[in-house]
Amino acid sequence: MAVILKADPLLSFANRQDFLDRVNPYSIAVDGVVKGEQTFIVPEGPYANYDHHYDNGVDVRVRSSFMQVYLEIKQRGFVERFSRNGDLSVKMYADHGDEDVNGCYWALKNADKIINNENKRIRDLVDLCDKLDTTAGSFETGDTALRRRMAWMFKPYHDARYNNRLGKMDAEKLKRMIRKIEGRISEYVGGGGSEIKLNGSYEVIGMDNDRNKENGWVFTRENNPASRMMMYLDGINTFVSLVGTKGKGFYTYAYGKKTNWNVNIDFGEFCRKMNEIDKELVSDNNYWGGTPTMGGSLKITGSKAKPEVVDRVMNECIESEE
Repeated sequence: MAVILKADPLLSFANRQDFLDRVNPYSIAVDGVVKGEQTFIVPEGPYANYDHHYDNGVDVRVRSSFMQVYLEIKQRGFVERFSRNGDLSVKMYADHGDEDVNGCYWALKNADKIINNENKRIRDLVDLCDKLDTTAGSFETGDTALRRRMAWMFKPYHDARYNNRLGKMDAEKLKRMIRKIEGRISEYVGGGGSEIKLNGSYEVIGMDNDRNKENGWVFTRENNPASRMMMYLDGINTFVSLVGTKGKGFYTYAYGKKTNWNVNIDFGEFCRKMNEIDKELVSDNNYWGGTPTMGGSLKITGSKAKPEVVDRVMNECIESEE
């Protein structure tokens, strides 16, 4: 079995055709590295893209990339088509290393376990990762044993994210992190592994919290992997959060709302205005964007906009719709 990881924060494909033109057969892309494209398969080659970011948003109708890859493996046709001389042969392309990407890589590396010797731990992990990813972390699980085990499995990613190291990773560091997490998932699946207590905490940092509340959102600072869980449990259904920094004067932000039924906030207009503010930094693979329910700031550089600017623009977008 040959599964080659092609992960690089600077990697980006403009669309389906760009991906097909630039990679060799037996290649798959996961979780948003092919811009503007929903999941597609191209038997000639073969090629595939597993994604859930560019349809109607990340919501309950669209499965996570991890779940898509898992189901493809379970149905066996994918493995048969991507095998050469009887062995699975895949190059997996990704531009980040979150839970969804790590799940895809583990599933490909361990396709035989999914097909031939699947256990309850695999099914439980795929199911919960899928629910959390398709609901932008809002699926209510509480402090369960599996959530604590997931905190241990994905700790290398969480440490990098909340200690401001994620934005400084080059391709080799990103690949090392993904491979380390793949090993932790395998340890868990084999009946081992550890768990970490969930200490969810966040801060409300809005410049005018009364105005924000009236407009139906909250500006927060996320402190750890369980921050968003606590935010939703506290009744915060729509938010913009300061996740971290990317060097002096550059900030990483995320936005999200629990479901498409929450307050009518046009994140698309918000992103357009923020891209105008950050226009000197914006490029084809570095921009404010996402879906109607979740997204964030410029992936590579971070945003130069200070929190008070983000706060003001968000309120202006909401109030202009009224």
